Amino acid sequence: MRRKINSKAVSLVLAAATSMTMLAGCGGAATPSGTSSEPAATEATEQTADTAQTGDIASNTEEVKVEGFAEAPMLADQVSAGKLPAVEERIPDADNVFVETVDATGASLEIGTYGGVINLGPAGGSWGLSRPSLESIIRYNTDGSYYPNVIKSFEHNDDYTVWTFNLREGMKWSDGEPFTADDITFWYYMCHLTNFDSKKSWVALKEEVDGEEAWATLKKVDDYTVTWTFVNPKYPADFIENGDFKWCWAPAHYLKDLIPDSEDYPYVENEYWQSTGLSEEEVLANAQKKNIDAATVKDLGKSVSYNFWNVAGIPTLNSFVLSTVPGNSSKDDTLCIMDRNPYFWKVDAEGNQLPYVDALHFNQTSEDGQDLLMFRSGEIDVIAVAMKDIAATLSDLGDAATLREWGSTSWGSYQVTFNYTNPDKNYADLFANSDFREAMSIGVDREQVSELLTDGFLEPGQCCPAEGNVGYDPEWETKWTEYDVDKAKSLLEGCGLVMGSDGFYKFADGSDLMLTFLAYDGGADESYPVFEQYYKAIGINCALKNLEVSAFDEAIDNNDWVAVMGPHTAIGGASLKDRAAPFVPIAQAAEWYGEYGTYYATKGAQGVEPTGDLAKLVELYDKWRLSSDEAERDEYQAEIYKIHKDNLWSIAYLKSEGYFELITSKIHNYADNLVSADCYQYANMTHYEVLFKAE
Repeated sequence: MRRKINSKAVSLVLAAATSMTMLAGCGGAATPSGTSSEPAATEATEQTADTAQTGDIASNTEEVKVEGFAEAPMLADQVSAGKLPAVEERIPDADNVFVETVDATGASLEIGTYGGVINLGPAGGSWGLSRPSLESIIRYNTDGSYYPNVIKSFEHNDDYTVWTFNLREGMKWSDGEPFTADDITFWYYMCHLTNFDSKKSWVALKEEVDGEEAWATLKKVDDYTVTWTFVNPKYPADFIENGDFKWCWAPAHYLKDLIPDSEDYPYVENEYWQSTGLSEEEVLANAQKKNIDAATVKDLGKSVSYNFWNVAGIPTLNSFVLSTVPGNSSKDDTLCIMDRNPYFWKVDAEGNQLPYVDALHFNQTSEDGQDLLMFRSGEIDVIAVAMKDIAATLSDLGDAATLREWGSTSWGSYQVTFNYTNPDKNYADLFANSDFREAMSIGVDREQVSELLTDGFLEPGQCCPAEGNVGYDPEWETKWTEYDVDKAKSLLEGCGLVMGSDGFYKFADGSDLMLTFLAYDGGADESYPVFEQYYKAIGINCALKNLEVSAFDEAIDNNDWVAVMGPHTAIGGASLKDRAAPFVPIAQAAEWYGEYGTYYATKGAQGVEPTGDLAKLVELYDKWRLSSDEAERDEYQAEIYKIHKDNLWSIAYLKSEGYFELITSKIHNYADNLVSADCYQYANMTHYEVLFKAE
């Protein structure tokens, strides 16, 4: 069970959310027709037995055989008018179609009703439209298990040097063109290896051979099978799990006249595609003919083969497709519309083609708080909400709205960390002493911090995975959390510090000890004064230095800092399958490991070589990466978490703050207890294709 809001806050919310008016109704819903009357037969799981992690939820993700397909009334009308082929011609057959039966938590889905729209707030950045609609190679469940998604299955040879992807026969792009292995070879050789997509960096597809970077060899076996071949073993951790390998396809039929052969984007020799011979000027002109406005080929490539969901007219495999209607065809439009994909390749347990709703509407808001007002009035159906607004909103709307709390991958709120590679040996030695870190932890009254900074919403806690996340440990969550000023002072004196006449500790050599906490963009302006009083009460003199984020990052990169309050890259993560860099020193990323990360990122050319438990983290991570055994990888990950529990290199004072959403009660199949993480693609875990609106 996941972490809950503070029980006092829960009581407040529940007490307030009673006897209130309903939101205005949503019209246009229609019950699917033509569903099979035969009971669905449960067969094998979607993934093959030897290819993917089969955790508790994944093993319950059932592929159900369906007999006959049905479609939304609006699509049926288009079929009758001769504008669309019959549904049986638009989606794969019963052996290849994806049958969606459970949500990301493993809960069974309701059979939905067709029609209506889901109204959302602004799309936001370049990934905003993709979150509810993107379909990737695999899909994760909340417990970290996963299963094949766009591809039907995948497997590997005995030594993990060859991976095979099996596609779904009969699958089509959103414009009705067949999706085949040619779209994968086109993406790899014409878009990715040329860096036309600007993302020739996915570690899943590259390796080191004789000290040089080398790329996988992609082979087309037949129209629905491809293989990826490596010189060295490519284990699941580096390929399918943590290789940043979201997709490997592009619509060749649409993009082939947009690929240049130029000095900056040279043709990569391959057996499947010839050079287009097009100059950069020619491809930009071709883009204009397709109403794609790009100033440079760099802009064009990234937009059409990476952030493709933002370009109207580009065929996709996603559940919803950007409208081509002027005024609704840009994420920056006042009303941006994504329509259901008529060729979408998923159905429910009764054979009804998904999605259920006709469209997703993204509504621009012009001022702070307008989105909440629109939610209250029924103009928006799903909204992220701050803790402070939950009780009042539910009190006003009653059972017309429900609360969803997403789990966070952050290892606690209000984190502080120290520079273990500080060039001043006094500081480096002090920070390396766990007694100092314990003193900084127990010297703060977390109960009072909770009240002062969160009105009691966030409970006291430590820097550790949240309840419900991989690695959660209740003992870890409460380690060094009991407020004890006398013990804190005793620990500091045990570190060799000496109390000065000014009431603050000094180093044993008589030099001043000053903890100057860096923060960026005012992120600690509210919290620092609260913590300052506690630090000074135990004899630690301190100050806050607020910087712009670029100057902050520069100070960290230059190793010119003592401590940080509110790190730019806070320690945390869903698991090693997410992004390991925040809690394993393998990159120049997280402040808490500083120059230790630089050492590994530069292969020892720069930085400081870690020793002891810090070195052990990387050793275990490499073993995890190079293991083919799932149980063994879990053991390595558990060891990494235990090392963090033993050391607590970063201190958190309150439990991690979840991500809260309010949704209209008319929406069904919206899972609870989801987890917001990069590898889960954030809102993608909601599975918008199965949501429907009903009274």
